[in-house]
Amino acid sequence: RYDENPFFVRVYEPVTWDNIRRFLPPPGGRILDAGGGTGRWAIPLARMGYPVTLIDISAGMLEVARRKVEAEGLSDRVDIRRMDICNLRDLPDGYFDLAMAQGDPLSYCGNPDQAMAELARVTRSGGYVIASVDSRIQAVGAMAQQDWDLAERILSTGVMQWKDEDPAHAFPIHAFTVGELRALFERHGLQVVRVLGKPVFFSRLPPETQKRILEDEAALARLLDLEMRYADDPGWAGSAGHIEMVGSKKAPEKAGG
Repeated sequence: RYDENPFFVRVYEPVTWDNIRRFLPPPGGRILDAGGGTGRWAIPLARMGYPVTLIDISAGMLEVARRKVEAEGLSDRVDIRRMDICNLRDLPDGYFDLAMAQGDPLSYCGNPDQAMAELARVTRSGGYVIASVDSRIQAVGAMAQQDWDLAERILSTGVMQWKDEDPAHAFPIHAFTVGELRALFERHGLQVVRVLGKPVFFSRLPPETQKRILEDEAALARLLDLEMRYADDPGWAGSAGHIEMVGSKKAPEKAGG
């Protein structure tokens, strides 16, 4: 569904790529796309020449990714595996130059601490981890509906509930603050080097204005310029719909001396 969503394709995705490009490894560097779904990020990276390991817990999404990869003749560059982001036991320590968790898998996985431990483990010293999460500003939506108990719960615990047409498919989501996500990175030996919001302005606009902008190339270009210029402004990043953070893996401290 994301692949056809105009907001995702025309706003969220350009801001995300602007950040990813800043931290790409040299040619040949290994990249992990954790929770990468249908290959939205992995396939363009493979086109650039990077060897990419794409993992996801959804067999259906991975099958779509596999078909796309084969259609583009990229099977030699994209290693597709079904894995839980909280358990990457088949991937070796320090193997990747860049580990990405785009699309908020840390919010959905049920154990973001364990997931981050695994992402940090498989990243080499000096490599980068990039993760996006749902922002706790989502509580504002509950306030707009005057569901004050839900708003209080989101603000105090970060826990929301993903609602599906089928109630059996509902599951909890963890929404983060910038401070909470920073602490998670630092707890696992990652020095935070960039924090950004995705998007910081577009989601605040009325739906009819959003629609007009998406249909107007000049307006969209102006919006994207503003989004990218202010994405990592501390005054805006934490109030975006999604928070993205980049951490550099610190070398382990030497014992003794």
